[in-house]
Amino acid sequence: MGYRVRMISEIKYGEFGAFLATLRTLMSKMEAKGLRSGRALVPTAGRNNEIVWEIEYPDLATYQKENEAFYAASEVFEAFRSGAPYVVQGSSRVEIYEDVPTTFPTA
Repeated sequence: MGYRVRMISEIKYGEFGAFLATLRTLMSKMEAKGLRSGRALVPTAGRNNEIVWEIEYPDLATYQKENEAFYAASEVFEAFRSGAPYVVQGSSRVEIYEDVPTTFPTA
């Protein structure tokens, strides 16, 4: 079973390029620490200036281990925080999705 973590934020108008630069730096620092860096997505249609940062994990234990390592690595966490000035306050949320088993008991 796999898990997909999505961090969704609205970026301030005129700041999308600057935010992407901080995200590239963050992802680079994560990769250097051996952490999954995921991918960035934008809606084809929907909310303007929204960005989705998505990372996949094979299980919740791996997610928890990498999440702890993320916060423990000061240079990684500081790179994450450097994107905050570009985010619309109160717009961010985190969603975690899990795979649905394709086989399950029938009644």
